[in-house]
Order: sequence, then structure tokens, then C-alpha cells
Amino acid sequence: MIPMRYRALTIYAALQALMQFEWLRFAPITTEIASQYGVSPSAIGNLSLVFPLLFIPLALPAGLLLDRVPVRTSLRISAVGMALAALLRILGPSYGFLLAGQVMFSVLQPLVMALVARLAAVWFAEDERLRATEISSMAIFAGLGLAFVLVPVIGFRTLWLDVAVLGALAVSTLLWVPADPREAAATPGPRPSWRSGMLAMLRAPAFLVVTAYFFLANGYFNAISTWLESILHRHGIDPQTAGIVALCMLISGIVCMALIERVSSWLSLRMLMLIAALGSIGVTVVLFTSSSPVVLGLAGILLGATLLAPLPLLIQVVAKSAGEEHAGTAASLFFLMGNAGAAAFIAAFEPIADAGQWTLGCCLLIAMLVVQGVLAAIGGPRQRWPA
Repeated sequence: MIPMRYRALTIYAALQALMQFEWLRFAPITTEIASQYGVSPSAIGNLSLVFPLLFIPLALPAGLLLDRVPVRTSLRISAVGMALAALLRILGPSYGFLLAGQVMFSVLQPLVMALVARLAAVWFAEDERLRATEISSMAIFAGLGLAFVLVPVIGFRTLWLDVAVLGALAVSTLLWVPADPREAAATPGPRPSWRSGMLAMLRAPAFLVVTAYFFLANGYFNAISTWLESILHRHGIDPQTAGIVALCMLISGIVCMALIERVSSWLSLRMLMLIAALGSIGVTVVLFTSSSPVVLGLAGILLGATLLAPLPLLIQVVAKSAGEEHAGTAASLFFLMGNAGAAAFIAAFEPIADAGQWTLGCCLLIAMLVVQGVLAAIGGPRQRWPA
């Protein structure tokens, strides 16, 4: 019999993975979709672009909602809303229905992403929260990998299948997720206002360091992911091989997340952050200079281990620094900073990519990693997690 808390976590992890899948639902088949609906490729790109555009203004309202309603209610809102968004896309044969459905998914994304901290705080004892966060974080990258692998195979004529899967998950939240086992632990004394809680959070050194670190790390990840094919093409690497390198990075990140709890009992988070940042410098040089598919595949594996694996630890630090009452807001602000980093560094890299100045691009990424290392060395939390 699956414990009730893991039943709720399984449903949430599935929603988390599917949200990432729906974000990239049309990206791998842009040309086919554009031809079918009679629109430009850039219009199809907008189906994915709405996700980061809407995340930034909606992140904090989503966090406030998460901290005010039960986890079960948040799960139901997310699941039912995602099922309705998938249904909206197939109500008509026009591009407008696709865009409307993607906008609806985008509105729900901040809620789904930040629920990880709230669910772990309310449903799990303190010694299990990191494990719950690991599973949820692994689901993020599993959904991205699934989109790259599965979408080119199933195409866009299977959008009804998305409705069926998300509908089944929505029903499961109504039938199989019981009331929250407890409320989030409150601090002694009067309940602090949202404003005072935010100010206290923003004064916490660990919160500031970790969110700044994630701003840079997610900016790096998105810059590499966006232009990996162009970076490798200079050395005769074809798009299929570039895709394999990206997949190696995702798979390595997922596997290493499963191991990060044990590793974090040996090394402090400060040391892990420092190793991740400085260890990625050599890997970055390899990505920009090597023409060997095997070496590039190994570089992708190492980059997934250093860049993606620490994510569950970072989420737990920001949630703990804010307290259980504000865990949703803390996670929302954390992911908001990550999205801001992605937007900032993609914008910064566009003129570099257009001009083909990849040496400059490599130097910029290395500079980002050096700053991450300095942040880790100066203010990275010394926290370890018990095995």
C-alpha cells in the first residue's frame, strides 16, 4: 500500500513533468505545426514563449495563493486547470485555440512549479522533505526530456491524448488525495503579514545567496540549451548528436538528483555549490572547443551532474529560510529569479549568437560560473543533510 503522502507526491510529480512537457509540446515540430495551421514558425515559437513571459508577473501571486490554501486545493486547481487547457487546444482547428490553451497552461505554471516546497512542508516530516523535493525536481527535467524524445514521434494529432492523461490526473486529485494531514507550522506569536514575511525573507543571507546563485545557474542552463546546436555545429557536429548531448545532460541531472541526498551528508551545500560552479568551467571549454561526440557526451553528463543535481538542496534552503508559512512564496520567488536569469542571459546571448562570436560567449559563461563560485565561497550555506 502506497503511503498517502507518496500518493499525493506521485500525482504532483506527474503534473510537474507534464507541465514541462506541455511547455515544449510544439517546439520539436515547429515546421509541421506552422504548415498545418498556416502560420509562421515564430508564431509557433510564441506557444512556448508565453510560459516565461507570464511566469514573471504571476509568480508572486501564485506563491501568495499557495500559502493561503490547502495543498490539496492547489493540486486540484492545477490538475483541473491543466486538463481544461489541454481540452481548449482541441476545441477548434485554428491557431487561436492552440494559443489560448498554452496561455492557460502558462497561467498555471507558477502554481505548479512552486507547490513543491509547500507540499514537502505540509505532507512530509523534516527528514523526508529533501527526498520529496528530489522527486519533484527530477520530474521537471524528466518532462523536458520526454518532450524532446516523444513529441517528434507522436506529432500534434495526439493532442487528445494530453486531454485524457491530464483528465485522469484531475480525477485522481478529486478521488485519491485526502485533506492535508496538518497545517504548515506557524511561528510563535501573531501571524506575520505577507509583507513582513517577504521583508524577513529578503533579509536572510542564505535566501539571497541561493536565489542569486540560481539566477546565474538557470541563465547558464538556458543559454547552453538554446544555442547548443549552433555552438557544436562550428566543429561539424550534426543536430542529432547535439540533441544526444543535451539528453545526456538531462539524464545525468535526473540520476544525480536521486543521489544528491547521500552526497549532501558528506559535503556541505557551500562546498557542493563551489564544486558545481568551478567544475563547470572546464566542461564549458570542452563544449566550445571539442569535435568528438564521445567527449561532448561525457561533457553533457558532467554538466548535468554539476548544474542540475543541486536544485533540490537549493529549494529546501529557500523554503527553510522563509519558514513553512511562507514556503510557497519563497519557492515562487526562487523560480522567478531563475526565469529572470534565463530571460536575461538569452537576451544577452542573442547578439553574440547572431554575430557568431562564440569565443566571447564562452568567456561570458565562464565569467558567470566564476561569479557563482564567489557567491558560494562567500555566503553559501554550510548546511549538511543527514544520511
